[in-house]
Amino acid sequence: MLDLVSLSVRNIFRNGRRSAITVFSIVVGFTAMACFGGFIEFSFEGLRENTIRTQLGHLQIYAHGYGERRVSDPESVLIADPEDAMDRIAELPGVAAVTPRLSFSALGSTGNATVNVSVVGVNPRGEEEFADFETLVEGRPLEPGEPDAGLIGEELRNGLGAEIGDWVTVLTSSYDGVINAIDFQVVGVVRTGSREYDSVFVKVPIELAQRAKETEAVERIVVLLDDTHALPALQPRIEEILSGSDEKFETRRWDELAGFYAAVVSLYTGIFTVFAGIVGVVVMFSVANTMTMAVFERTGEIGALRAIGARRSTLVAMFLTEGIGVGLLGAGLGVAASWLIAGAVEMAGGIAMPPPPGMSQGFQAYFSLTGEVLRNAFAVTAAATLVSSVYPAFAASRIRIVEALQQ
Repeated sequence: MLDLVSLSVRNIFRNGRRSAITVFSIVVGFTAMACFGGFIEFSFEGLRENTIRTQLGHLQIYAHGYGERRVSDPESVLIADPEDAMDRIAELPGVAAVTPRLSFSALGSTGNATVNVSVVGVNPRGEEEFADFETLVEGRPLEPGEPDAGLIGEELRNGLGAEIGDWVTVLTSSYDGVINAIDFQVVGVVRTGSREYDSVFVKVPIELAQRAKETEAVERIVVLLDDTHALPALQPRIEEILSGSDEKFETRRWDELAGFYAAVVSLYTGIFTVFAGIVGVVVMFSVANTMTMAVFERTGEIGALRAIGARRSTLVAMFLTEGIGVGLLGAGLGVAASWLIAGAVEMAGGIAMPPPPGMSQGFQAYFSLTGEVLRNAFAVTAAATLVSSVYPAFAASRIRIVEALQQ
């Protein structure tokens, strides 16, 4: 086996120029796949963290039956006493924040304009971690001890014509069906990244939201973790804590609630699959051309090997090893090239990207070369080189000895 590998390596470098061109094409294809995959991975990560930290958290806890009765009888699925469960969950290692939420739709008015708004009542003491992805455009964030303060989205500010210090009236109905109104003073304007969400976003202290709905309960508990990847390990422990409470609960992961994120992932994954297929075909033709030319040039050598007793299987293994060797060499250099390009982009401060559809601001893009991204590129390259080496290898093994020796 060692002799076969050694012979294959010498054959790869026998015609250095042709091998170099083939390896170069593999490097280019591998680098293109890795960098494109890294860009998609970076986009997924940014969208995921923005969705988690501005809207959903990693895990949402509801009263049992919330999914079935939240529209028909929302008051019956409120959490009456969330404090005990919140305190015990907050003690778990890896939990960054646990906070209650009460949200509802309403009409917001400044006297000059009236628009639809989506109000979310929060505990200002637990919102520091959730505000990481909220850009404060003007003013300041919510602070404890301010019962009548509120934040609004940038697009909503434009719709209402409101400024810092203005008072906004929110008109809604309580859970009993009674029309109710509350007033809050705008202390800050934020941008979440989603233009649609910014056009309705209102954040107020949860006590003010409870006053509007005439309740002391909360709609849900939102749990934020230090690391998104820790969710599969922490979710069973959180559910075990909830099972010991007097109230019955149900949980929803962020990815079960983020339909838009799932659609984006599906779209980008399909695009990457098509792109990887095109690159794989290019690599296949490049390697197949090199291996076919090698068989033509070494016909006499193949005949000599067969004449001294080399088996057909030995010739097949030799040419397959050469093809795989070319692929491994190109993939190895492709990994190095991908890291160099990713490092250069990072040193340059990223690639400026325009705002995506539905977003209000652009971003700096980077290449996130995770292990999965590199493995996928490597798998496509290895499969393409192996498949493209099969036909030349079997063609070499089928050459007749007499005809080969005549050349």
